[in-house]
Amino acid sequence: MRSVRTNNRESFFKYMSAPTAAVVLERCTLRWSSPLLFNDPFDVPRELSFGLRPEDIVRALARRISNLIEQPPEDTSRLEPKVRLIVETVKKGITADLKAQLLAGLSDSVETLRPTGQSMEEFRQMWRDLLPQFRILCLTESPSHTAMWYHYADQYRGVVLELRCDDELDSAWRIAKPVTYPTSKPAVYTAEGWAEILTTIKNLAIEELLVVATYTKAPDWSYEKEWRITSFSRPPESGLFTDYRLNPQELAGIYLGPNISTPDRERILALAARYPAVAIRQVSIGMTREFHFSSVDG
Repeated sequence: MRSVRTNNRESFFKYMSAPTAAVVLERCTLRWSSPLLFNDPFDVPRELSFGLRPEDIVRALARRISNLIEQPPEDTSRLEPKVRLIVETVKKGITADLKAQLLAGLSDSVETLRPTGQSMEEFRQMWRDLLPQFRILCLTESPSHTAMWYHYADQYRGVVLELRCDDELDSAWRIAKPVTYPTSKPAVYTAEGWAEILTTIKNLAIEELLVVATYTKAPDWSYEKEWRITSFSRPPESGLFTDYRLNPQELAGIYLGPNISTPDRERILALAARYPAVAIRQVSIGMTREFHFSSVDG
């Protein structure tokens, strides 16, 4: 079954070193990695701990449940089963005394910190178990990012591959989603956000955490204009990465870095001969300090 396209882009770009590009071209695969392999400590968090104090989360949780009791929502399908049962019971009508007892019970819970310990640890353990299986492919919009060439393509000695979004081939990058760079922290970094997580069905809460962790980064990284595709390892796959096959027709272009060595250049050109439809471009930097792209005959 063909995936539903989530973007209207014609292609994406992948920066890499020349040796990595040679492996990609030789094997016709792309590596999707667990975030545990990412070098950037500011990327997908390894642990679900955002410097929040348990007592703050408990108080926020009490306020959240109190609000659900005082103003029960029409749709309770996303609520954690125990919370949902309470809210549905309230919606059917309860006495003022019983409502007062429920609210008083919340106050008692705040004093003893009972609600958070086990629930928080369950989420943290689910997160630890999930990360090794998680797979991310990182792409970008342009082959003209100076910093990207420096940091991800071996200081201009590497290569950029252009990947075509082909509907007929059902290219995976057709469902890539953009990373956002919010100036304020997402809700999951707050006690109120965690209160909402703890009152949501666990699998839905984990999905929301994954979206925030995967598709948001600090504004400092906005120059990357990054897009990502996510997946999970499939049996019998193991380890922290998976090399998924790349259809040769999906490779639209190869950009050779301005400082690529002669041996690396010759090796890439030799491997590119296996891809007769690919456009090869040599990247250079002119007097205007801008990138120039010139066609290369394979």
